[in-house]
This record gives sequence, structure tokens and C-alpha cells, in this order.
Amino acid sequence: MRMKKSGQSPERGPRMARPPPPLPPLRSPPAAPRPARRNAPLQDAAPDVLTFPKPGHGLRRQKRDWVIPPINCPENDRGPFPKRVVQIKSTKDKETKVFYSITGQGADSYPVGVFTIERETGWLEVTKPLDREEIDKYVLFSHAVSANGQSVEDPMEIIITVTDQNDNRPVFTEAVFHGTVPEWAEPGTPVMRVLATDADDAVSSTNGVVVYSILRQRPEHPQPHMFVINSSTGVISVAAAGLAAQVVPEYTLDIQAADVEGYGLQATTTALIKVQAEGMSETVNGSLTTHVLNTVTGLPAASLAVRLAQLQEPGLQWTELVQRWTDHDGRCPPLLAPGQAKAGTYKLRFETAAYWQGLGHTSFYPFVEVVFTIADPAQKLHIPLLISPYSYTTYRGS
Repeated sequence: MRMKKSGQSPERGPRMARPPPPLPPLRSPPAAPRPARRNAPLQDAAPDVLTFPKPGHGLRRQKRDWVIPPINCPENDRGPFPKRVVQIKSTKDKETKVFYSITGQGADSYPVGVFTIERETGWLEVTKPLDREEIDKYVLFSHAVSANGQSVEDPMEIIITVTDQNDNRPVFTEAVFHGTVPEWAEPGTPVMRVLATDADDAVSSTNGVVVYSILRQRPEHPQPHMFVINSSTGVISVAAAGLAAQVVPEYTLDIQAADVEGYGLQATTTALIKVQAEGMSETVNGSLTTHVLNTVTGLPAASLAVRLAQLQEPGLQWTELVQRWTDHDGRCPPLLAPGQAKAGTYKLRFETAAYWQGLGHTSFYPFVEVVFTIADPAQKLHIPLLISPYSYTTYRGS
């Protein structure tokens, strides 16, 4: 008889090896990202479909709980036209046949027919190239009616924003700019300002942002860089010492203005700067003088442009006579030299907006104009001006 070993059950068979744990399922490698469709619509820039909002819910993008922004259309598009912009849809089209129409500027009011809509599909289309400098925004209203002409939706506002292209070069406000500077003026002394405007967008793009530079100085004596220009404001200042009226009585500067922050379209102009000899540049001499004080700091207002104009025939129009810039003392060379004044009506224009902007302030008054009458041309006239960003005071001085 076979004896069992201690601890061994006679009913238990031979011990089997434990099977290994199952292997984890094989994972497929991650799928490669799908290539973007060419010419796929930019969903975050403009929706494919605008759905009429439910009452009280506002205008929302289909399948997204976002408020719809204005729809952008680039200017100068080459077509072909008509070109689809966005599709208008009503959820009522599941219940009844819906017909679409649009009203507003560019649809049924001037300029008529710039935008149309396909009556049955709701596709809003532009029919011609747009010009942002002519009209930068269109406000349209879309309508949805049933077959019997009854409205099935409230009108929906659609704003079309015309985006800018750099299709305008800078334009200088004057063909030739004139300025004066006293001889031996110290570096940093403001002389004059040139100004160029650009019709392109300077707010949401850099197409209209103008940058100034000096291309050439004639003569190049005593050195070729006697003046420097502020690239943003166009203010020309003395860059080096050594201005002498007997050596160089006048400098000619070739000035460039370029948009797209200096990398776009360009325009040029000329600035003539006369060097006034000592004894001729005293700001206290002359028939008409001014003095500008910054009441915020209690200091003279330097680098502020001052223009003098006279009311002249024909038709009593303002004719600009001279432009000056205030120096570090808030004064400028005489606006009318001795014997130059004539009886009549004059206007001093102080460009306060640019001055305060240069100091980091916003001016309530974009400029200050002082209109006055000269009755006795032989009598000296002094007109001080006290300014702050929100007020100004002027009076007749002595």
C-alpha cells in the first residue's frame, strides 16, 4: 500500500504550472494628423453659416456658443464675382420653405448691389471689389420669410468689415517744409516737424503706420549728420553742435516717409532749414511773438508747433504765413518780423494734440486756435498761451 506523504491529499493530482498572465492587447500607433484642407474656411475668423438666433438669445455662431464677430472681407479682391461670403440659415426651414433677402448699406441703399443674397439658399455674396478707404464697414440686415411672404424670423444684423491692404503710399502735407534754427544751437534743440498722412489702416494693421528718416543732408558740413528726425513724430532736431550762419546759412534735407513701420510704400519731401545769425534769432524781437507754458508741470512747453495764418482775399480764406516750433524756453523766432505786420485778421494755431501725445497724455483739444486782429501794424503784439490737457488760457501780453 502506497503511503501518502505528510500534508499531501490523496485526492489531489500532480501540481500543474500556473499559466502566464495574458499579454496586454497591442495598441495601434497614433494616427497621423490629417493634412489641412486647402482653402478651408477659417472658422475662427468667420463662420460658414449664420443661423437666425432664437428670441432673446442674441446672435450666435452655429454649433458654437460664441457671439459672432463682424465678418471680414478683404479690399481689392480680384474675384471672380459674385463671391460667396457666408450662408444665412433659418431653423424654420425644417417646417416650411424659407426665402431670404437683405437690406441696408450696400444692398438696397447706396451703394446699391454690392452685396446680394441667393433667395433660396441664403448665400450672401459680394459682387465687386471693395475699397476700405471709401467704405470700411457695411451693416446689413438679413430677413427670412415663408412662401406667403410672412416673416418667420426677426431681422438679423450682419456687419461686414472691409480689411485693409497697403494700397496707399504716404502723402506729405507740404511739398517743401521750411524751418529756422539759431546758430550755435545745442544738440536736442527742436527745429521743425514734417508730417505725412496715409489713408491705409493704422489701428488694426501697420499699413498706415508712417516712419520718417533723413536720406541726405546738403551741404554735408561741418558733418553730414547735423540734424536728426524722430522716426515716429517727424520732429527734426539739432544732432550736432557747430551751426554757423556765416559758414552754412541754409541746409536742405531730403526726408522719406515709409508706411508699414518703414518697410512699405515710400514718399519723399524736402525740408529747408535756415540758420539765423546771432542778433537775428532773438525771440523777443519782431511784430508778433508768443510764449507757451505747460501748467501741469509749470515749465515752458517745448517742441510745440505753432502756425500763423492771415485772412486774405479772394473769398476771405486763411492763408498760412509761417510755421514755428517752440524751443526749450517755450518761445520761437518771431512769427512776424519787424515791419512785416499788416492790418488785418490773423490766426495762431497751436498743435496741442501732438505735444501732449509726446508727453504720454491725451488732449481734449486737438489744437488751439487764437483769432485776433492787428489794427496798428507798428505796435508790437505778444500772445502767451497757458495749456493743460483739458484747458487753455490766452491773453494779450506786452
